[in-house]
Amino acid sequence: MRPLAVAAALATLLGGARSAAAEPALPGTPAWAEGADVVEHLGQRLPLDLGFVDASGQRAQLRSLFDGVHPVLLVLAYYECPQLCSLVLDGAVGAMRALVAQGWKLGSQYRVATISFDATERIDQAARKQASVLAKLGSGTAEQWPFLVGDADSVRALTRRLGFEFLRDPATGALAHAAVVFVLTPEGVISRYLYGVEYPPRDLKLALLEASDGKTGSFGDRVLMRCFQYDPATRRYGLFVVRFMQLGGLLIFLIVLAGLCGFMRHERRRERMEHT
Repeated sequence: MRPLAVAAALATLLGGARSAAAEPALPGTPAWAEGADVVEHLGQRLPLDLGFVDASGQRAQLRSLFDGVHPVLLVLAYYECPQLCSLVLDGAVGAMRALVAQGWKLGSQYRVATISFDATERIDQAARKQASVLAKLGSGTAEQWPFLVGDADSVRALTRRLGFEFLRDPATGALAHAAVVFVLTPEGVISRYLYGVEYPPRDLKLALLEASDGKTGSFGDRVLMRCFQYDPATRRYGLFVVRFMQLGGLLIFLIVLAGLCGFMRHERRRERMEHT
């Protein structure tokens, strides 16, 4: 085969490969679902003027979720999701129940809210999901854990600020999305993303402590927060060895200091006895 003919054949093959690679993935396929990703926007404030409606039909701006004191756990979930959203909510409920056993109660140390990212959903769907989730939690009221719906503009503005991408399958109407919850400061600033469908209670507590800058926990909680640090690689909180060693060194210093003080008191007492 002539060199020019070979080159033309190779160009044709490469062009065909590029065309195939450029073809968009079919809706409903795993490759298509991979487009529903999360881009973290840590440190950004949510648009607090966005309007939503709660499960009782009351209109509320996003700012109503924040009181300037308590950090907020935000769960995005669409209420007719066939599986993943329920797993995310169940994971949040499990972690919250574990926190109750540690003295962390909803409303006292933190707040929580769920917002549907499906703008077609209605308040009756929000009410049913809210009742189901609160029954699993075993505590809390509709006011303490509001479930909200919103129009397309509000939903899109919120999810874009959070960096939460989702895709709708035109054939089934199902939404492809990531499994993630958001921890926000008392002023509505994005503080931490927690991924998966199970959230270790320690991680949730540390994320909430971090979001509140340690203001909502006990002294012991604040010490715990200083010993652990979030690792973006594992997406978990791990023991901060340097800080732990610093605390250990401080403890040793205090023990030695106490020993020296005791020794000095003993010596002074002995000297007084010798002079009498």
